[in-house]
Amino acid sequence: MVAVAKKVKQDEVVVKKTGQPAGERIVRDTGEVVPLSPAEIQLVMQGWALKKQIDELEAQLKEISAKLIEAHGVGASLVVHGVCRASITEREAVKIQDAERLKKVLGARFSDLVQVVVTYKPEPRLVEMACDGDEPLQPAIRACLTVGKSAAVSWRAEK
Repeated sequence: MVAVAKKVKQDEVVVKKTGQPAGERIVRDTGEVVPLSPAEIQLVMQGWALKKQIDELEAQLKEISAKLIEAHGVGASLVVHGVCRASITEREAVKIQDAERLKKVLGARFSDLVQVVVTYKPEPRLVEMACDGDEPLQPAIRACLTVGKSAAVSWRAEK
């Protein structure tokens, strides 16, 4: 028989008789709470353990990289024969801080020396109009929009 997990202080982990913490799925839209199966709990815990390992390894790698850059400088390749190569390079990124001022400085040359990238994002009101069957412009607006969906898992420590 499996005991049902009880609500306790936020910092305590509730462990079932199975030796595993309790888990639940919370549906954000409806607030519905459904218990997770032991297999689902195990999968989430495996993912969390991997996420923590990745974060720790990334921090270690960043520290090692900083030490190598400090010791050898940019433009060097560090080779361990038969194992690996670490190439130390430097990257620069140039951004335009004041496009209007630069436009005045360059005049007619601005268009051939500056790449203009425009991003259009719909405001929530436009999305509402595209979904509103009573909106006279709805068919034309809808023809101009596409809807994409994606899914991702984000990881955080649970308090």
